[in-house]
Amino acid sequence: MAKSFNELIKNFAVIRNYVREFYVYGFKQREDFTEKSGRSYDNVRRRVESYLREYVDVEQQGSGKALRLFIDPNGITENPMFAVWQAKSFTKNDVFLHFVLMDIFQMNEAYSVNQVLARIDADYLACFADGFLIEALTLRKKLAEYVELGVLQRESRGREVYFSRVAGVVLSDRAKMALQFFKEMAPLGVLGHYLLQQEKALDSVFSYKHYFVMHVLEEQVCFDLLGAIRAERWVLLSLYGRERAVRFMPVKLLVSAQSGRRYVVGKSKRGQFFAFHRLDQIEFVELDEVATDFEVDVAHFDEVRKFMWSAGFDRRVVHELRVTLCIDEVRESYMLERIRNEGRHGTLTRVTVNRFVYAIATYDLNGMKPFLRTFIGRIEKIDAQDDAWERQFYAELADMYRLYFEEGTMVGDI
Repeated sequence: MAKSFNELIKNFAVIRNYVREFYVYGFKQREDFTEKSGRSYDNVRRRVESYLREYVDVEQQGSGKALRLFIDPNGITENPMFAVWQAKSFTKNDVFLHFVLMDIFQMNEAYSVNQVLARIDADYLACFADGFLIEALTLRKKLAEYVELGVLQRESRGREVYFSRVAGVVLSDRAKMALQFFKEMAPLGVLGHYLLQQEKALDSVFSYKHYFVMHVLEEQVCFDLLGAIRAERWVLLSLYGRERAVRFMPVKLLVSAQSGRRYVVGKSKRGQFFAFHRLDQIEFVELDEVATDFEVDVAHFDEVRKFMWSAGFDRRVVHELRVTLCIDEVRESYMLERIRNEGRHGTLTRVTVNRFVYAIATYDLNGMKPFLRTFIGRIEKIDAQDDAWERQFYAELADMYRLYFEEGTMVGDI
């Protein structure tokens, strides 16, 4: 007999990967997922449709249907992807012990393992006639788990260990409003979501223009990396699509103001230069050995980041870029303001009337290309002290020109 469909999940990384694919790339069919069986895809797809049914868009393609997730940030006040975190599977013992322990551990009451086990036998299991029992080892593991989660606390009284319930968090209306904002904007927002679920929350008054709902799926990875940075530890990164884990020493977490992607920057080997990994491509993080040179590498990165433009390094060389721009100071003053706001650590200097020089020292000339392309028609001269990069920049412009206008355009025609 075929197993019935189970909406709950054991491994969050699996559902996370499917949700990411459906949301970022969209209209994925069963044949597009080759790592697992077709039945696995069907089960996960049905879970996604269950968790996020209001945001699922299905299109018939050939012999099958393709699914995508469409979430309009302007139409929501809370990230719907929080729902994905609330579907973890559990055993019969898990659900029984949870409600029993919450009933036993009233505030200001403490019990030893043996006392808890005796109460379970006398007050709860006695009501069942099926011979269901809870073993002492199972109870000890569950109590230790709840201590780690912060639900319970332990204290030693002589040779006995006693457990008691941790007092709940009481939130004021101002605190609730702050949580409503920061759970959507700040890292680890799922923690704020859980806190508000315990309260009679206020209606949210916030809406967002730049809103990256995908961040919610990376919260565990983000949390583990922050823990590794705080503990100054190396980690093993399990990446989607790679069989072997990557040994890595995380130094900082960075967020792109352009794409919203989050990155961890660090080193793969002692003495090497810095490298980046995107958080949405990391499946698991496992703590490894203590990093002996952590503070030195942090100080090194603080110097390096002064010359960063984006999450990348161009041959690890700092380039001095000067761009001469022709901008009408009266009618296009907004362009000057935009360069000052978006030019990061670069400087804008007025040379003569309607002529300006934007200068910057950076590792990442290639990362600057999208920014520079927005000034096409106003660029008079580019000096990057790198002839190969300049030729490539103009060649790409010629390719774009040919794509939209006419064939036969040469670099010198631009």
